[in-house]
Amino acid sequence: MKSQRACIVLLLNVLTLTFLCVSDKALRAENERATLASLQVTPATIQLSSRRSAVQLIVSGTLANGRQVDLTRDVRYHVQDSSVIQVRDGRVTANANGDTQLLITADGHATTVPVSVTGTEHVDPVSFQYETLAVLTKQGCNAGSCHGSPEGKGGFSLSLFAFDPEVDKRALVRAGFNRRTNVYEPNQSLILKKPLLRIPHVGGKRLRTDDVAYRILYDWIYEGAQDDGAGRATCTGIKLNPGPARVLHAPHLQQQLSVTAYFSDGSFRDVTRIATYATSHKDVATVDADGLVAGLQRGHSAITVRYLEHLESVDFTFCDTVEGFQWPADEQPHNYVDKLVNARLQLLQYPPSPLCNDATFLRRLYLDLTGLLPPVPDVEKFLADDAADKRSQWIDRVLDSDEFPRFQALRMADLLRVNPKVLTDGRARLFADWLAQSIKANMPFDELVGQMLTSTGDSKLVPQTNYFAAIGTVQEVTEATAQLFMGSRIQCAKCHNHPFENWTQNDYYSLGAVFSHLKRDGGIIRPQQTNGMANPRTGQTMKPWGTIRTEKTPQPIAAGNDARQAFSQWLTAETNPFFAHVEVNRIWAHLLGRGIVEPIDDFRSSNPPSNGALLNALAADFIDSGYDRKSMFRVICNSHTYQRSTATTPLNQQDKELFSHQRVRLLTAEQLIDAIGLVTGAIAPIASLSREVAQARAAVEVRRKQLNTLQTSWEQQHVLSAQEATFWRGGFWESTPFTAKNGTEAFDAVRPPEAVMLKSLAALEDPQNGLTVNTERKHTDSMQFPKGGAASRYVYHPVIANRACRVQMHVTADDGLKAWQNGKQVYAQQQVTDNPDIYLQELSLVKGLNLFLFKPVNKGGAYHFHIKLTHVPEEGEKPGSIPELPGYHLGVMHLPADQRTPQQRQALQAFYFGQDAELSALRTTLNAEGLDHYATQRPLPEETTFLTTFGQPQRISPCVCDRSSEPSLDQALQLLNGKHVFDQVQQSLQKYGPLQTPDELVRQLYLTAFSRYPSATESKSTAAFLAASDNRDDAIRDLIWAIVNTQEFMFQH
Repeated sequence: MKSQRACIVLLLNVLTLTFLCVSDKALRAENERATLASLQVTPATIQLSSRRSAVQLIVSGTLANGRQVDLTRDVRYHVQDSSVIQVRDGRVTANANGDTQLLITADGHATTVPVSVTGTEHVDPVSFQYETLAVLTKQGCNAGSCHGSPEGKGGFSLSLFAFDPEVDKRALVRAGFNRRTNVYEPNQSLILKKPLLRIPHVGGKRLRTDDVAYRILYDWIYEGAQDDGAGRATCTGIKLNPGPARVLHAPHLQQQLSVTAYFSDGSFRDVTRIATYATSHKDVATVDADGLVAGLQRGHSAITVRYLEHLESVDFTFCDTVEGFQWPADEQPHNYVDKLVNARLQLLQYPPSPLCNDATFLRRLYLDLTGLLPPVPDVEKFLADDAADKRSQWIDRVLDSDEFPRFQALRMADLLRVNPKVLTDGRARLFADWLAQSIKANMPFDELVGQMLTSTGDSKLVPQTNYFAAIGTVQEVTEATAQLFMGSRIQCAKCHNHPFENWTQNDYYSLGAVFSHLKRDGGIIRPQQTNGMANPRTGQTMKPWGTIRTEKTPQPIAAGNDARQAFSQWLTAETNPFFAHVEVNRIWAHLLGRGIVEPIDDFRSSNPPSNGALLNALAADFIDSGYDRKSMFRVICNSHTYQRSTATTPLNQQDKELFSHQRVRLLTAEQLIDAIGLVTGAIAPIASLSREVAQARAAVEVRRKQLNTLQTSWEQQHVLSAQEATFWRGGFWESTPFTAKNGTEAFDAVRPPEAVMLKSLAALEDPQNGLTVNTERKHTDSMQFPKGGAASRYVYHPVIANRACRVQMHVTADDGLKAWQNGKQVYAQQQVTDNPDIYLQELSLVKGLNLFLFKPVNKGGAYHFHIKLTHVPEEGEKPGSIPELPGYHLGVMHLPADQRTPQQRQALQAFYFGQDAELSALRTTLNAEGLDHYATQRPLPEETTFLTTFGQPQRISPCVCDRSSEPSLDQALQLLNGKHVFDQVQQSLQKYGPLQTPDELVRQLYLTAFSRYPSATESKSTAAFLAASDNRDDAIRDLIWAIVNTQEFMFQH
């Protein structure tokens, strides 16, 4: 009762002082907060459990207009019993055990926080990992530019951002002749003297004696520089207050943050003063060492907080009143995209630019969706159309065109590295064609990605497997997959925890374990059994990542299952926080010139979206549509946001990321070269080529149908031929190499295929046995293996004898070879030589299956082997012939049609079609007459000086940065006097020479190049230019050359 009475008396005294003793500064602040409606404090109660315990209060005020303001450093704090606690800038620290009340007042509002302090009589030792390493991180000592670099600095090396405490403990306590920490004289420790500049320090002054970091380091050394000991609770995460987003309005542009760390034993502690802070936009906001955020100008900035390996961010938006700002009265949103964009623009007071004119819209639409300039007939028809919804109609029309999927496939192929230099033997075209067909069929994006990530088989036959064939190592597949479909650049986590995101080294190798079981032999992608992937630092085997859940928790994959299946399901699940957001952001960036998250494949809390609500809405719409990419193009293109002019207003010209206006964009290399070709007439209009392509494609389909009807008889002829032979040979099924110390070990060591020999043809096809087959190999082909060290391989080869017979086996090998026939060893030579006694061996074939197992052995370098079987006829018997068809296909032909696998049927049909000269000629004609004339419509890039100068990507990276869009001097030279432009301008007379009048010529030229009619001034000046020239042909060429060098032509507006 006395305590309550004392608290009331204290409150009355404080309120009296508040009204009587107000300084000028306080009066101004009070006027600004004159409409304060309520006061909130976090936490509502405080429990301090040691003398070193402290808590950062966050005091927020709600104004009458609903806005939130930070009052942490503006309110008055009154402690009932100052012997128990003290308060400064909202930070409560312990003095002695006891209970007290903390009264907080502001502008006539008051609230009370109960405080309890215990344990001040006990020792509270400094935690090495959670305090010492935390302050070393905060002071920048273990940053990559300092002692956290791989080589360290000045002979002193720490793990980057304290990701390896054991390494740091040795470096601080044991290394450096024990001079870095001196437990007998802490002040003599180099870890204190150097950052205090008591002795020279290249890194400059990093500590002051009144810093919390100094006190923690000193106390830790004084206490014996101990580690935390086994069994200590570990930090499981941090929580920020306020979070995760905060909107501040001028003049209240500051906000105190508090950071709480949570531990595995259920405890928590305030780490505000030892956490590390960073801002994503230094021109918009700053944050000091104590977590006080200050807005500098309107805009948004993420404040990232690091506590050891844990990172969280708060997305701040700072608003201010802009003189003269007024929202356009006629601005009405067309769809949810406009509503969300406009809401953000209104909040930050950026007025939108008006809509672009029809000509600009149509040119923009065609270039974005097809990569091409709109055909002149389409331009004339569109400009003449007065329908209110004509833009929506033409969006649908262009989305349904054949050019749309081909151009989008080109863009997707850039990221998927569809490179013919890597994907040889027609695999690049196979993959690119599949992408175009999938997009044309509007295959749901989750299905498209799922098919790629789970694909298995021969990359010459299964196009999706080329996703893996195009990328080298397991690590590269891991990093590319994360970047493409999760928007995460996790490369840093390969060696250490990611410095800017919550990706740990364990996460990296858990994700890598999804793909570590993939084997690639001769372009054949197949899974094998694996236990996971080891973290090289800890030696721990990480289980493959993958289950349908929202948190990043790797789950064990059942034995015998392909880890990619589970991962694909997790990745494409509706609850996945990455997949849909990344893809809609990629589409948005293509259409608006900048991502909502930028860079578009760098999603992290420290790189927030410029409009989070918009990104979330687009992702939800994408999921609801069934991952329909075309639907997202339609939604965005129909928005006013997409259709805005590139012309800025005085009040929005500073906007770079809120989409108040469209961005002027240089045409891509492929767009520009096609545009020049169309304007000069060097390439025919797409409509005429499309008709030729359709005719050629129809002819191909007719021949394919004819071949389908003939395939059965073709197979029967070969089967009959095989049955008439003495014996025939099947395919070759190969194992992966088994390495050895030397050739002797490789020859002698008994590996699994030798220990348990397979006995049936069905076993060869079983994926569990880990064998791959080259479907096109003939028995006359030598088997070549990659260069390497000492190793052995195993190759199964079935030979079917129609009757028992004798054969001579002729062996060619480098170096040694063993052979078994139906499980019995029939040949063994550690070094095959030219001696007939060595390379010749006579064998008996039994009627039916003779399953050979060959073991070629390599002592080092490249190696190969070849087996020739020759019939040894009995007396009076004629030697039998052997069919030379690839043995794999011959074996498939002997199977009933209903027993063939889809891959067997596909491989056999591809081989059969490939043998037909008429079909091959038609395909050649299709490619010659097809759309390969257009760089934007080609399945594979054509490498020319012009294209590479204008930034054509090399397809060696999953990053959009592989394509350069920066203007350069070389580009200007290419347009001014480059050979490509010169040659095409010279051809332009074929298109424009027959046009009789200057008006007709300039009209056709402007409609082609700019998708608009020329103005009266332009028509007049062009006519005068042509009339003044002594050579009309040269004048036309000069005019066209001038057109292709204008900004209006080279840029998309």
